Amino acid sequence: MPDPVLSIRQAEIGFEKDNPLLVDVNLEIHPGEIIGVIGRSGIGKSTLLRTIAGLLPPLSGGFDVPSGRGEIGYIPQRLGLIHHQNVGYNVIMGALPRAPFWQTLFSLPGIEFRQAARDAIDAVGLSDKVLDAVSQLSGGQQQRVAIARSMVQKPTLLLADECLGELDSETAKEIIELIQTLAKESNIAIIIVDHNPVRVATFCNRVLQVRGHHIEEVNV
Repeated sequence: MPDPVLSIRQAEIGFEKDNPLLVDVNLEIHPGEIIGVIGRSGIGKSTLLRTIAGLLPPLSGGFDVPSGRGEIGYIPQRLGLIHHQNVGYNVIMGALPRAPFWQTLFSLPGIEFRQAARDAIDAVGLSDKVLDAVSQLSGGQQQRVAIARSMVQKPTLLLADECLGELDSETAKEIIELIQTLAKESNIAIIIVDHNPVRVATFCNRVLQVRGHHIEEVNV
C-alpha cells in the first residue's frame, strides 16, 4: 500500500485548548480513497476539514498533511465561488496556488494553466457555460464549477464540506460520479462531509462518524 496522503495521530481539534471539539483523532487516508464523514450538525465535522486544510491549527497531536503549494483542495459549504464572475474565471483561479509568484501576484495564470482550466471545465460538462456568470447557474452547476476549480489545482488531497447537501437526488448522483472519477483517474484522496449516512455508504471506501468528542469508523 502506498504511503498515506494524510496522517493524524492522537490529535485534539477545536478552538479552545480546555474545550476541544474532537479528541484522540487518529486517521490515515491513502491516494485514491474516498472517506465520508457523518454526524449531527455542530459536532466538529467542518472544523476537522478546516484544520486539515490548514485554516485552523490543531490543538495538539501529530498532523502530517500535504505541504506543497496547492496540494490540498478545499470546497467549503458555500463553495467560495465569485458569483459575479464567469465560470472560466472561477476555475482558472484554482490554478493560482501552483502558478509562479508573479502570476499569482497579478492573477494571470499562464498558458498551461489556462489550458488546464479548459480541460477541467470540459471534464465537468460545462464547456457551454464557460462565459456564464456563476450567479446564473443552478446549484448543481455551481458544484461542478467548484470541483473543476479543485481539479485544475491538481491537489493530492481534496476536502469537500457538504457539497451534496442541497442538491436533488439526480444531481447529487452526477456529482458523486464526478468525485469517484476524480479519485480513480487522478488518484486523489478525498474526504467528504455529508449529512446523509445512507448516501455516503454507497460511494465512500470508508465512513467515519463523529460521536461526542470522538471519531469512529462505521461499517458500510
